[in-house]
Amino acid sequence: MAKKKRKKGKKDKKAEKKAKKAKAVKQKAKPRANSVSPPKPAQRQPAAKAVRQRSTRAAAPAPNPVRALAQRIVDLTLTHDDAGSLALYADNVVSTEMGMPPATGIDAIKQKFAMWRGMVSDSTWEARNVWVEGNTIIIEWAGRVTFASTGKQAPFDEIAIHEVANGKIVRERFYYDRSVLQP
Repeated sequence: MAKKKRKKGKKDKKAEKKAKKAKAVKQKAKPRANSVSPPKPAQRQPAAKAVRQRSTRAAAPAPNPVRALAQRIVDLTLTHDDAGSLALYADNVVSTEMGMPPATGIDAIKQKFAMWRGMVSDSTWEARNVWVEGNTIIIEWAGRVTFASTGKQAPFDEIAIHEVANGKIVRERFYYDRSVLQP
Protein backbone atom coordinates (compact mmCIF):
# COMPACT_ATOMS: atom_id res chain seq x y z
CA MET A 1 0.00 0.00 0.00
CA ALA A 2 1.24 3.42 -0.90
CA LYS A 3 1.96 6.04 1.73
CA LYS A 4 0.09 9.26 1.53
CA LYS A 5 2.04 12.46 1.69
CA ARG A 6 1.13 14.37 4.71
CA LYS A 7 0.68 18.13 4.49
CA LYS A 8 3.12 20.16 6.56
CA GLY A 9 1.49 21.79 9.47
CA LYS A 10 2.45 24.88 11.40
CA LYS A 11 4.56 22.85 13.83
CA ASP A 12 6.53 21.24 11.01
CA LYS A 13 7.23 24.59 9.34
CA LYS A 14 8.46 26.11 12.62
CA ALA A 15 10.74 23.15 13.28
CA GLU A 16 12.17 23.35 9.75
CA LYS A 17 12.83 27.11 10.12
CA LYS A 18 14.52 26.56 13.47
CA ALA A 19 16.77 23.84 12.02
CA LYS A 20 17.83 26.11 9.12
CA LYS A 21 18.67 28.93 11.54
CA ALA A 22 20.74 26.63 13.75
CA LYS A 23 22.61 25.35 10.69
CA ALA A 24 23.37 28.92 9.54
CA VAL A 25 24.68 29.88 12.99
CA LYS A 26 26.89 26.76 13.05
CA GLN A 27 28.33 27.60 9.61
CA LYS A 28 29.16 31.17 10.67
CA ALA A 29 30.98 29.93 13.75
CA LYS A 30 33.26 27.62 11.75
CA PRO A 31 36.64 29.25 11.04
CA ARG A 32 37.50 29.68 7.41
CA ALA A 33 40.61 28.01 6.03
CA ASN A 34 42.55 31.28 5.73
CA SER A 35 41.33 32.88 8.94
CA VAL A 36 43.22 33.07 12.19
CA SER A 37 41.91 30.77 14.85
CA PRO A 38 40.78 32.42 18.06
CA PRO A 39 43.37 32.59 20.83
CA LYS A 40 43.35 29.82 23.37
CA PRO A 41 42.52 30.82 26.91
CA ALA A 42 45.63 31.59 28.94
CA GLN A 43 46.67 28.88 31.33
CA ARG A 44 47.13 29.93 34.90
CA GLN A 45 50.76 29.91 36.01
CA PRO A 46 51.99 29.05 39.45
CA ALA A 47 52.07 32.13 41.70
CA ALA A 48 55.89 32.20 42.06
CA LYS A 49 56.43 32.19 38.32
CA ALA A 50 53.85 34.94 37.76
CA VAL A 51 55.53 37.16 40.36
CA ARG A 52 58.94 36.62 38.78
CA GLN A 53 57.59 37.61 35.37
CA ARG A 54 56.04 40.80 36.70
CA SER A 55 59.25 41.89 38.35
CA THR A 56 61.30 41.50 35.14
CA ARG A 57 59.00 43.67 33.05
CA ALA A 58 60.28 47.20 32.61
CA ALA A 59 57.96 49.93 33.76
CA ALA A 60 57.16 52.68 31.28
CA PRO A 61 59.83 55.36 31.55
CA ALA A 62 58.85 58.58 33.26
CA PRO A 63 58.49 61.53 30.89
CA ASN A 64 61.78 63.36 30.48
CA PRO A 65 61.24 67.12 30.99
CA VAL A 66 64.53 67.98 29.22
CA ARG A 67 63.43 65.95 26.17
CA ALA A 68 60.07 67.79 26.24
CA LEU A 69 61.94 71.12 26.35
CA ALA A 70 64.04 70.03 23.35
CA GLN A 71 60.86 69.33 21.39
CA ARG A 72 59.49 72.73 22.45
CA ILE A 73 62.67 74.47 21.18
CA VAL A 74 62.30 72.74 17.81
CA ASP A 75 58.57 73.53 17.53
CA LEU A 76 59.02 77.21 18.42
CA THR A 77 61.96 77.62 16.04
CA LEU A 78 60.01 76.09 13.15
CA THR A 79 57.08 78.47 13.77
CA HIS A 80 59.30 81.56 14.39
CA ASP A 81 57.59 82.12 17.75
CA ASP A 82 59.98 84.56 19.47
CA ALA A 83 57.68 85.21 22.44
CA GLY A 84 57.31 81.48 23.07
CA SER A 85 61.06 80.99 22.70
CA LEU A 86 61.87 83.78 25.15
CA ALA A 87 59.70 82.04 27.75
CA LEU A 88 62.11 79.06 27.67
CA TYR A 89 65.03 81.08 29.10
CA ALA A 90 66.06 81.62 32.69
CA ASP A 91 66.47 85.28 33.71
CA ASN A 92 70.23 84.85 34.14
CA VAL A 93 70.86 82.93 30.87
CA VAL A 94 74.28 83.13 29.20
CA SER A 95 74.26 82.87 25.40
CA THR A 96 77.40 82.65 23.27
CA GLU A 97 77.59 83.15 19.50
CA MET A 98 80.65 82.37 17.40
CA GLY A 99 83.34 85.04 17.76
CA MET A 100 81.26 87.27 20.05
CA PRO A 101 81.36 87.90 23.79
CA PRO A 102 78.67 86.09 25.82
CA ALA A 103 75.30 87.79 26.16
CA THR A 104 74.00 87.57 29.73
CA GLY A 105 70.43 87.93 30.93
CA ILE A 106 67.00 87.78 29.34
CA ASP A 107 67.27 91.38 28.05
CA ALA A 108 70.42 90.42 26.13
CA ILE A 109 68.52 87.48 24.58
CA LYS A 110 65.71 89.84 23.53
CA GLN A 111 68.32 92.09 21.86
CA LYS A 112 69.80 89.08 20.04
CA PHE A 113 66.35 88.13 18.75
CA ALA A 114 65.73 91.72 17.54
CA MET A 115 69.15 91.84 15.84
CA TRP A 116 68.46 88.50 14.08
CA ARG A 117 65.01 89.65 12.89
CA GLY A 118 66.57 92.88 11.55
CA MET A 119 69.31 90.98 9.70
CA VAL A 120 67.21 88.09 8.31
CA SER A 121 63.87 88.68 6.57
CA ASP A 122 63.02 84.97 6.26
CA SER A 123 64.39 81.64 7.39
CA THR A 124 63.48 77.97 7.20
CA TRP A 125 64.81 75.31 9.54
CA GLU A 126 65.04 71.57 9.86
CA ALA A 127 66.22 69.83 13.01
CA ARG A 128 68.42 67.12 11.50
CA ASN A 129 69.29 65.58 14.86
CA VAL A 130 68.31 66.24 18.45
CA TRP A 131 70.26 64.72 21.32
CA VAL A 132 69.35 64.89 24.99
CA GLU A 133 71.77 63.74 27.65
CA GLY A 134 71.27 64.65 31.29
CA ASN A 135 70.55 68.39 31.37
CA THR A 136 72.00 69.12 27.91
CA ILE A 137 70.21 69.46 24.58
CA ILE A 138 72.15 69.44 21.30
CA ILE A 139 70.34 70.29 18.07
CA GLU A 140 71.86 70.02 14.61
CA TRP A 141 70.05 72.56 12.45
CA ALA A 142 69.94 72.81 8.67
CA GLY A 143 68.66 76.23 7.72
CA ARG A 144 68.18 78.58 4.82
CA VAL A 145 68.15 82.33 5.48
CA THR A 146 67.20 85.34 3.39
CA PHE A 147 69.11 88.53 4.24
CA ALA A 148 66.91 91.60 4.74
CA SER A 149 69.43 94.03 3.24
CA THR A 150 70.08 92.19 -0.05
CA GLY A 151 67.42 89.51 -0.45
CA LYS A 152 70.28 87.03 -0.91
CA GLN A 153 69.58 83.49 0.32
CA ALA A 154 72.18 81.26 1.91
CA PRO A 155 72.32 77.87 3.60
CA PHE A 156 72.89 78.19 7.31
CA ASP A 157 73.84 75.07 9.25
CA GLU A 158 74.52 75.25 12.97
CA ILE A 159 74.91 73.23 16.12
CA ALA A 160 73.06 74.62 19.14
CA ILE A 161 73.90 73.43 22.65
CA HIS A 162 71.46 74.29 25.44
CA GLU A 163 72.06 73.58 29.12
CA VAL A 164 68.96 73.33 31.30
CA ALA A 165 68.27 73.88 35.00
CA ASN A 166 64.86 73.96 36.66
CA GLY A 167 63.14 73.56 33.28
CA LYS A 168 64.75 76.67 31.73
CA ILE A 169 67.70 77.27 29.43
CA VAL A 170 70.53 78.67 31.56
CA ARG A 171 73.39 78.49 29.06
CA GLU A 172 73.61 78.10 25.30
CA ARG A 173 76.27 78.06 22.60
CA PHE A 174 75.91 78.23 18.83
CA TYR A 175 78.49 76.89 16.35
CA TYR A 176 78.31 77.79 12.64
CA ASP A 177 80.28 79.23 9.75
CA ARG A 178 80.29 83.02 10.40
CA SER A 179 81.20 83.80 6.80
CA VAL A 180 77.67 82.79 5.78
CA LEU A 181 76.32 85.81 7.67
CA GLN A 182 78.17 88.25 5.37
CA PRO A 183 75.39 89.27 2.93
